[in-house]
Amino acid sequence: MHGGVVHRGAHTEEFAVRAATLRLTWAREKRAAPPILVLDGEYDLETVPEIDRFLRRRLGPLYHQEDLVIDLGGTTFVDSSFIGFLVRLVGDQRGKRKELVLARPSGQVRRMLALVGLPNLVPVFETLDEAVVALVYGRTPLIPPAFSAISA
Repeated sequence: MHGGVVHRGAHTEEFAVRAATLRLTWAREKRAAPPILVLDGEYDLETVPEIDRFLRRRLGPLYHQEDLVIDLGGTTFVDSSFIGFLVRLVGDQRGKRKELVLARPSGQVRRMLALVGLPNLVPVFETLDEAVVALVYGRTPLIPPAFSAISA
């Protein structure tokens, strides 16, 4: 259980690289809930490529053709390479009518997302539960909720 979201019979795997830790939880039954990628630490030019490699190893080479939740609650720093990764990923997903949603950004990460206008492209939710519920019960494409550079 993480933030109230439960994946019954779920797989969880973790990988650490430099100042970053990636943890992925996904349901055994594909339609039960979207995979949740929890990112802790710093994501820059050296660590961002590990996100793609990690997801490809865990979910398969076509992971970008499915819905995905990224939990940024433990992410302390992102740079333009992280933003570029998200933009490419959402572009790939939208072509397949799938969604990327972000949850719980704070501090520098939240300010960076606001600065580049990413919440206009990718829905950002204040809680992990809201993000999962939007994907499971919402209508796609999702309309991004209101977003402020300062957390509530």
